[in-house]
Amino acid sequence: MLVLQDFQITSIFPQLTVYENILIPSMLYYSKNEAINRTWEILEDVDLKDKANVIAANLSHGDQRHLDIGIALTTKPELLLLDEPTSGMPPEESIRTVKLIQRLKSERGYTIILIEHKMDIVLSVSDRITVLYLGEKIAEGTPSEIQASDEVQKAYLGGLDKEYKMVNNRQKKLAGNGQEILKLEKVNSFYGESHVLRDVSMKVREGEIVALLGRNGAGKTTTLRTILGLTPARSGSIQFGKERIEGLPPETVANKGISLVPAGRRIFANLNLMENLELPFFMKGIDSKQKRSQIEQIFNYFPALVERKTHQGNRLSGGEQQMLAIGRALVGNVKFMMLDEPSQGLAPMIVKHLAEIVQEINKERVTILLVEQNALMALELADRLYVMDKGETVYEGRPEDLWANRKLRQDLLGV
Repeated sequence: MLVLQDFQITSIFPQLTVYENILIPSMLYYSKNEAINRTWEILEDVDLKDKANVIAANLSHGDQRHLDIGIALTTKPELLLLDEPTSGMPPEESIRTVKLIQRLKSERGYTIILIEHKMDIVLSVSDRITVLYLGEKIAEGTPSEIQASDEVQKAYLGGLDKEYKMVNNRQKKLAGNGQEILKLEKVNSFYGESHVLRDVSMKVREGEIVALLGRNGAGKTTTLRTILGLTPARSGSIQFGKERIEGLPPETVANKGISLVPAGRRIFANLNLMENLELPFFMKGIDSKQKRSQIEQIFNYFPALVERKTHQGNRLSGGEQQMLAIGRALVGNVKFMMLDEPSQGLAPMIVKHLAEIVQEINKERVTILLVEQNALMALELADRLYVMDKGETVYEGRPEDLWANRKLRQDLLGV
């Protein structure tokens, strides 16, 4: 069986024409005349026949993805693997790609395995769906069976079920209190030619905990990366306090008082706990007195780390690594902390403890922007929330208002 994979990152020859991109791999499998004929067949299949002489680099992102699929078709594979084929596409190009996938299946007879974060697309093109969560299969069935699965809905809503009654004991701040510490206006970000954030606007006030929710692939992590400057905004404005920070290097942004606890923790495996914790002090030029005070505060938040000071990063548990990552992000004059999926892969009791610590950190005048798939944790912590979908902010409001509207909650966060 011949299997061809179309990867999430487009792999084309940008300086060659569309025709040459298909012809060259075709000649590895066919005679010259057969390769020419096969090239024109594929260009017709992927809707690029009229762009055969265009330099590939000049194609739209959607057309480049179609060309990438065309390259994968040159060998007439029996099984076609498509990895996020609509990633970064605007809605109109996504619709074209969905039609292409449906045509390849129904008219050309290809068997296709599709990996895709956009659930509306998965539900519209699939005969059967397998759902993985934290490396384990939690459901398999038809699109209608998957939509009806309580296990799938719980996974997407972070453990909440239909009968959950939202209880939030945190005293909510009155709307309008506190000055704006962060403001995004019509921010657009790209990965290469992949347009990820689309006119994203949001604001966070001093002292708030603001949750940023949405399905996988909605653009939440990219929003955090864009604020910090790791994925620079191509247009729009980002204001921190009274300063514009878009376009500044990440280290300059960090030194203004913004920190990030990244998804996956990013602990240095070959350094011990104390070395991981002390590294930011050297980078930020903090004096010894302030260093002692801050390390003492971090161990007050996370007393479980005290006895693990000499353990290497790769010998710490997932919960301990997350505590270390949060502690490390508190080093310096931090005013604004961003947390990206802090509960990922952790046991419920550890998640509860982390939520309590996040509240304590917030009480110490650190404003927090929280990206979290665990809706239970996010809704109970947040003063306000935004929901993202396909790179856009589609909802802003109070957690209790979203939870009270079951249909809206399902439309925005469910499957």
